[in-house]
Amino acid sequence: MSHLPDLARLRYFVAVAEALSFREAAGRLNVAQPAVSRAVQQLEAEIGFKLFERTTRRVALTPAGAVLARDASEALQQLQRAVRDAGQVAAGDAGELIIGYSAQATHGPMAEIIIRFRSAYPSAQVSLYSLSSQEQLPAIDNGTIDLGFLLSAACKPPLRHVVVARQRFVMLVSRQSPLAGRASISLGELAATPFVIGTPKRWSSFRALITNVCLGAGFVPDIAEEADDVPVLLQLVSLGRGVTLYGSAIAPMLQPDIVAVPISDPHASFDISIAWHEGRQTRLAREFAAFAQAMSAA
Repeated sequence: MSHLPDLARLRYFVAVAEALSFREAAGRLNVAQPAVSRAVQQLEAEIGFKLFERTTRRVALTPAGAVLARDASEALQQLQRAVRDAGQVAAGDAGELIIGYSAQATHGPMAEIIIRFRSAYPSAQVSLYSLSSQEQLPAIDNGTIDLGFLLSAACKPPLRHVVVARQRFVMLVSRQSPLAGRASISLGELAATPFVIGTPKRWSSFRALITNVCLGAGFVPDIAEEADDVPVLLQLVSLGRGVTLYGSAIAPMLQPDIVAVPISDPHASFDISIAWHEGRQTRLAREFAAFAQAMSAA
């Protein structure tokens, strides 16, 4: 045959094959028994071979019927799953969500937001990719990622964003430094202190934040060393190559050889946002953005 058999007839056939009784199958399907018998007869005529051996006492599958019953049952179950999954995607309850995150966003509420979202939407698949704030902008714009956790200062049209966290700047310094014993420190006191800072290639947005906050205190940071990622940055700090400014949320994750000293200047803070492209946002991405915003406002 060159076409697929009628799905309703297949469903009736599978019910009879499982029960080996037209009467019992009709009860399971909540239809009249003649309707089941007629559907099976029409299916046999449609496919061109017998599916059951019928006597007054029993119903038995033919060898061909047994093969069709096995495969048709699996196919119907797969179709049900496909319809269910498609419905969940359409409703915004399932599908894949691709999220970017910057180094600064990892130390904050991002993990809790994602964990709670996965609990609320168990059918959603969340994939996470480490991208700097500036790398996320084109990735969101061209649809490579659905949303991003990034520095609010990096966000610009056509992207939309909502702030999910605010962090105070802290000075990270080697425990061997005399500055490590300070309860707090003002930015102006760091004017002559060497800085370790991220490279322009991957850290341009955060470098700009650090530079601007230092300019507000009347100086340009003296950059002694640069690093491309956080582990190397922290290693350079621990070796005493300089201090760096970072978000306060990193403090509980620091190794014992590095101390986080609060910056006392009132303006020494920055925001983390979740950003998306309004024109390319999937329903699931909208649900995530609303979920994150609600959690942040709570």
